[in-house]
Amino acid sequence: MSEKKQVSLRELINPFPRQEEFLKATDRYKFVLYGGAKGGGKSRVLRWALVRLLLKYAKEEHRNVRVALFCEDYPALKDRHLTKLKYEFPKWLGDLGDSQVEGLAFILKPQFGGGVLAFRNLDDPSKYASSEFSACAIDELTKNKREVFDQLRSIIRWPGISHNPILAATNPGEIGHGWVKKLWIDRDFSPGDPDPEQIFFVKSLPTDNPYNTKEYIEELHKLPEQLRKAYLEGSWHIFAGQYYTEWRREKHVIDPFPIPSFWRRFRAYDHGMDHPAVCKWYALDSDGNLVVYREFWRRGLNVDQIASEIKRLSEGEIYEYDVADPSIFAKHGFVDSYGGQTIAEGFARQGITWLPASNRRVDGWHLMHQYLYWNETKTPRLRYFSTCINSIREIPELLHDEVKPEDVLKVNDDCADVDRYMLLSLHERASPKPPSEVERKLAALKRQNSPTSVGLPDFYYP
Repeated sequence: MSEKKQVSLRELINPFPRQEEFLKATDRYKFVLYGGAKGGGKSRVLRWALVRLLLKYAKEEHRNVRVALFCEDYPALKDRHLTKLKYEFPKWLGDLGDSQVEGLAFILKPQFGGGVLAFRNLDDPSKYASSEFSACAIDELTKNKREVFDQLRSIIRWPGISHNPILAATNPGEIGHGWVKKLWIDRDFSPGDPDPEQIFFVKSLPTDNPYNTKEYIEELHKLPEQLRKAYLEGSWHIFAGQYYTEWRREKHVIDPFPIPSFWRRFRAYDHGMDHPAVCKWYALDSDGNLVVYREFWRRGLNVDQIASEIKRLSEGEIYEYDVADPSIFAKHGFVDSYGGQTIAEGFARQGITWLPASNRRVDGWHLMHQYLYWNETKTPRLRYFSTCINSIREIPELLHDEVKPEDVLKVNDDCADVDRYMLLSLHERASPKPPSEVERKLAALKRQNSPTSVGLPDFYYP
C-alpha cells in the first residue's frame, strides 16, 4: 500500500515572489490591492488568497466560514475564474457546485474546515445587503464605483473572527480609476475612507510573472503609448480610456502667484446639490493663456449658501463677465423661498449675475484639448493653481463615453464642465500687454502735467 503524499499549501499555490508579497500582506492589512498592469497573475492569486484564508480559519477552529469572490458581472466571473477551477483546485480539496443554500460556490471538504468560497457578481450590489462574509476579494476593482466598495465594506464580518480583509486586484483605468488611485496610489484620505494604516498596495508588472512568454511582453511593448503605459508599466497617470491624455501634473499644475492687476478675470459656474456645485475663477494673460486661480466645490448647499460663499471668495475683485450652465436659466418648477424663481434669478437676488454659457459639449472638450496641449517648446494654455485640488483630481481621470467616444463620460465631469463653459466664451481673447518702459514714462509725465491726474492707477494706456 503506497504512502499518502502530503502537499503543503505553499506547494499548492506555488506563488512567485510578487504574489507571495501580496499573500503575506493579506495577513497584516485589511484592504490590500494587487496589480497595476496586465499579466501580473491577479485573478489566480485572489482565488488562492481566499482559499488560504479559509484553511487558516479552519486551523483556528472556525468551521464553515464563508468568503466571497466578486466580479463586475457573470460573464467576467465565468471567464476569469469559473473556467479555471476545474484544473486548478484539486478534487480532494473541495467541490464546485450551485446549490440553493450556498449558490455558486467552491466548498472545502469537511477535513479542511468546510469553508465556502462563494462566487458572486456585482451587477446589483444591493442584493447582498443582508449577506455576511468573513472576507472577500474584488477582481478588477476599477470597474466599480466607490459606492460598491463601501457597500461591501458593510457586509464583511464574522462572529469570532477579528481579521476580515477586503482584497482586490485591478489595472488602471475604467470608471473607478479615480477613487482607487486616490486611496491606494495617492494615499489621499477623507472622512469616511478606510483607516490609512490598513490600506496597502502591491504593484505587480507582467515582467514579475515568470509564466508570461517573451512574445507576450514584446506585444505589450508595441502597444500605443496610452495602453503601454497602463498595461506594461502600470502607470496610474495615463491609462486606457482616458480622455485628456495630454495631462501631466508637472505641466498643468503651478504654484500660486499674485495675479497681475492688468490680467482680465472671469468666473464660471456649474450648479449642483446632489452633484457638487462648482465655481472657478480665471485670469487671462496677455498671450491668451488662462490660469485657474481659485475653485469652489461643494455638495448639499442651496442657492443662498452657494451665492454667499462665492461672494465671500470674490471680495475685492472685478470680473469682465461670468458664465454658467444654461440650465440654471430654465423654469424647472423650481420652488423654494423665492416662490418658484429660476436658479439664475436666485443668484441675481444675491448680486451675482450669470450669463448663459454655451452647452456644446463636444466642441468644448475639443477646445479644452487645444488649451491643455503642450510640447517641448510650448507650455499649456490652460493651467491650474495647486490649490484647485478637485480640478486636478477630476480632469485627468475623465473617460471617453463608450457610446459617443467624442464626448466625455458623464461621471465626475463637473470641474471640466466649468472649464468648457469658460473656454467656449473666450473667443481667443487676451489681456492687454503690460506697458513698456517708454509708455510708463510717458504716462508718468502726463500725470504730472494733468490737473486731473490725482488718483490715477500706476499706469494706464495713453
